[in-house]
Amino acid sequence: MAEPKQGRFKVVFTKTARRDYETIRDIKLIRGLNRLIEKLKENPYLFKKLAGPFGELRSAKTFSFRLLYQIEQDRLIVHVVSIEHRKDVYR
Repeated sequence: MAEPKQGRFKVVFTKTARRDYETIRDIKLIRGLNRLIEKLKENPYLFKKLAGPFGELRSAKTFSFRLLYQIEQDRLIVHVVSIEHRKDVYR
């Protein structure tokens, strides 16, 4: 079943996610993350919902990095929680 889509979402970063983003120097990775962020604005339900202790979060992939986020549907906000390499993100 498709998730509801009610217009364009606003993407906001936690302090941790902002720091993660600002430390990235690889231009291809930055472009990939920017493309993901644009997709999140249009439809944050496109990406995988996580299970277990991460059940409130979703994960979007670019290269070997994961962008973890949470959706606040009633306010049309996507909270980016973390951006990390796949080997570290779920620890």
